[in-house]
Order: sequence, then C-alpha cells, then structure tokens
Amino acid sequence: MKFKYTLSPNYHAKTSTHRIMYDVLFALLFVCICSIVLQYHLYGIGGAIKAIVIMAICVITTNLVNLIYWKIMGVAMKDMFDKIAENASIITGLILALTLPLGANGNYEIFYVAFIASIIAELFGKLIFGGFGCNIFNPAGIGRAFCLIAFAKVLETPTIDGLGSSSPLLTLQGNPNDLDTVKQSFGSFTDLLFGFHQGAIGETLIIPLIIAAIYLLARRVIDWIIPVVSVVCVGLFAFFYSVANGTFSIDFVLIHLLSGGLFFGSIFMLTDPVTNPNTKQGKFIFAILFALITFLIRAKGNLPEGVVFAILICNMFVPFIDSLTVGVTNENTKKKILSTSVFLIICILLVMAFTLVA
Repeated sequence: MKFKYTLSPNYHAKTSTHRIMYDVLFALLFVCICSIVLQYHLYGIGGAIKAIVIMAICVITTNLVNLIYWKIMGVAMKDMFDKIAENASIITGLILALTLPLGANGNYEIFYVAFIASIIAELFGKLIFGGFGCNIFNPAGIGRAFCLIAFAKVLETPTIDGLGSSSPLLTLQGNPNDLDTVKQSFGSFTDLLFGFHQGAIGETLIIPLIIAAIYLLARRVIDWIIPVVSVVCVGLFAFFYSVANGTFSIDFVLIHLLSGGLFFGSIFMLTDPVTNPNTKQGKFIFAILFALITFLIRAKGNLPEGVVFAILICNMFVPFIDSLTVGVTNENTKKKILSTSVFLIICILLVMAFTLVA
C-alpha cells in the first residue's frame, strides 16, 4: 500500500496554499504602498525612493538565493519558476524589507544590510531546512534578528523635524516614568496611530495593518486568535506592570500597543502557518507566550523592541505546545479554558513580579 504525504502547511478545506500565498502577497503589497506614501510624507521623495530600493533589494536577493540554491540541488530550469514561487521568497523579502528602517540621513549602508539580511533569511531561515513547509523559524525574523545583532548601528531612522531623535520605545526605555518626555518623540497619539514617528518602514502603520489583518481574516488566511490575543495580552501586561510599579497611566499602555512592530509581527510573522501551533488552545498559549516575552524584553531587556526575538523564541516552543494540545478532544473544553486561563494569570503575576527587578 502506498501512502501519500505532503509537507506542512496542510489545509483540509477548499483553501489552497497557493491562494493563501497570493492573499498574503496582496495584503503585503497594500502595506508596502502605504509605507512608501508614509516615507514620502515624512522624508520627501528621497525617503520614498530609499524605501522602494530596500524592498527591491530584499525581493530580488531572496529570489536569487532560491535560484542558486535549487540550481545546486539539481532542479531543472523549466521547473525553477514553480519551485521559487512555491517557496514564497517574494513574501519573505517584503516582510523583511518592511521590518527594516531607512537608515540615517545621507547613509546608504542599509542597502548592503538589506542584501545580507535577505541571504540569511532565505538560506538559513528556510532553504537550509528543506524549503517552505520545513522551516522551524520565521525566515524574515531570522534575517531581522541577524541585523539587530550584527548591524545594530546601521539600523537607524532619519530624523523627523519637530520630533525627538529616538523611536517611542527607545525613549520609553530611557524614561519609563516620564511619559511627557516619551510623548515628545511622537507628538500625539494620533501621530502614533498613523505612523508619523520614527520606526521601521512598515511597522508604524497601524491603520493599514489593521485593514490588512481584516482582509486576511475575511479570506480565512489567518486565525484571529494569534494577532488579537497577542496585542490584547501586551496591553494587559503593560497595564498590570504599571499598576504593580505604582505608576499606572493609560498612556503607558497605549505606547506599548501602538509602538514598534507589535501589530506587524503579530499579523504577518507570528501567523506564519508553518511556524505556529496546530490547535486553537495551542495558538492561545503561543500568543500569550509571545506577548509575555515581548513585554519583558521591552521592560527589562537591553533592546527597546522585543517582537522579533519573541517570535523566534516562540517558534522553538511550537513542537512542545503541540505535544501538549494536539489530539485533545472537545470533551475537555472546560479543562482547556481553565489551563489556558491559569497560564495567563501566571504570566500576569510574573510581569508584576518583574517590577521588583532592577
């Protein structure tokens, strides 16, 4: 008897993997266009062109890496296009590009950083494991994390006239109890909501990202659990942390929610069908864990932003989470809710305890 098997992701529905990739690509292109418009608004035609060049470098490089890799692996040229499309290298390139900043004014080192990061993301984040469906980490996350470690000084954003020289989260890290100073880095919460502050190319656009998320949810490309629970839990942790610290302010919570790559990461990276759990309970646990690690890195780590490293750490926990939740029948719904709630409460208590850490 012959058994037919396929690599993940596996969908037991009318939805095909190719259709899902096209929907994700469409949503990403929408965010890319909005990002280019935003960079033009903030930095003029030079900022828009720089954003386009970074996107082009990332997309071209990820495709070239695929071409070379599969050529070495013996794939015929007539099958090469299908093989590259199957590995969703365009999506990896665009996601990576949107997580990168423009670089400092008059500095174009970000171009070669984007080039190297694209190689790392595609080769070591995906192809080295056997291609799309076999990778255990989010490929774009691997590339972005490599940049943070190897090229931290290059990952700067141009100065915006009238605002502070640091991103909101970086300013918050240096002034955790002085929110008036933090607000000077982004102006008003309306500016924070519409992306009129320093940050990565595509991570500050909260409204377009929400629109993209609604589209992906309507097309049933992503599950609501991961993005919604991730964002809500970061807000919860920020709330309880500030309460335990005796400095509660709703502004503190809003800054954590609307700054950095929380929305982008939870919508486009954390929901990667290859690297997140298979069960609904697993997705809840996965999202809560992501929110916990993200907030603790922001509050107590050396980095002002914890999204990328939180994603990669959570990717490592997926097999363990699946082993705990896969195969559990619907008869245990109450136990699932109870165990997930207990895990959330433990995380909240842990966050509150961290206020005691210097």
